[in-house]
Amino acid sequence: MCAGRRSRLRHYAVALAQLASALAAACVRIESAHAATEPDIPAECGSRSDFDAQLKKRLGDATPLGSVHVSITPGPNRFHLRVQIGSELRELDDPSCAELFRASVVVAVAMLMHDEQRREPPRPAPRPLPAREYPLFSVGAGGGVSIGTLPKPVLVLELESKLSWKYWGVGGSVRYYAPAEHIDTENKGVNLHAFGASISGIFRPSRLWEARLGFAAQQLSGEGTGSIVQTDGDSAWAAGPTLGLGFVPIHQGPFWAGLGAEGQLNLARGRFEILHYSQDVANPAHEIYVVPGLAGSAFVRLGLVW
Repeated sequence: MCAGRRSRLRHYAVALAQLASALAAACVRIESAHAATEPDIPAECGSRSDFDAQLKKRLGDATPLGSVHVSITPGPNRFHLRVQIGSELRELDDPSCAELFRASVVVAVAMLMHDEQRREPPRPAPRPLPAREYPLFSVGAGGGVSIGTLPKPVLVLELESKLSWKYWGVGGSVRYYAPAEHIDTENKGVNLHAFGASISGIFRPSRLWEARLGFAAQQLSGEGTGSIVQTDGDSAWAAGPTLGLGFVPIHQGPFWAGLGAEGQLNLARGRFEILHYSQDVANPAHEIYVVPGLAGSAFVRLGLVW
């Protein structure tokens, strides 16, 4: 009788042990299933699908969503955010779960953009522009007004060339002065035109301004006009030092344009006389025009530089 009871007790004990083992295994499976299905982002905060959609909207469909690990964990008083991409980790806390979800998108975008920039090969530094090589050669043409060389203000045309360094230079020009008449009260006079040439040193304090100091000479040619019976022709010279100022505001590639003004002190002053002014052979020559001591001109210039 006692042996039978002991056998049944052992049977019951084995059965209870098996039942306990099965219950324990079931609990482990339930807990594992619960842990596997528990979301990284609580439903009241947002969803992973919304998170992925926001990243694609900002960065495009090629965004590597699988490399972004995001989780929002509730705490006693705050929610805790973790955003991890590779070895980089960002963490934030906030009482508002919705605000933390919006922050997670901003943080992930910034991390992905930073990661993309690091992967891009460094751009080569821009090569510095070569320094301008001197000297520079320039040719130009100009037109303007001359006062003082001829009896009246006249049109003057100019061709010039320059050789320039950074601050200094040298230039030369040739000029043509349009004709002008001088007739006295007796209707006797002279009709004059002129050709001139000059050379000057140039000082360039800036690219816009230049000062010139040089020497110029003009050959005046004329013939009698008015009531003169015998209208012979003759020529005379005017020459002296010059002082000029130039302003060149326009530089477009090789093209330039500007303004210039110049004064001349005539140390050599040509004279024109009318022989036998009163139709008297014994009468001395009559002076009809003398080049003034001062002359000036103003120009509009344009040209090319190499």
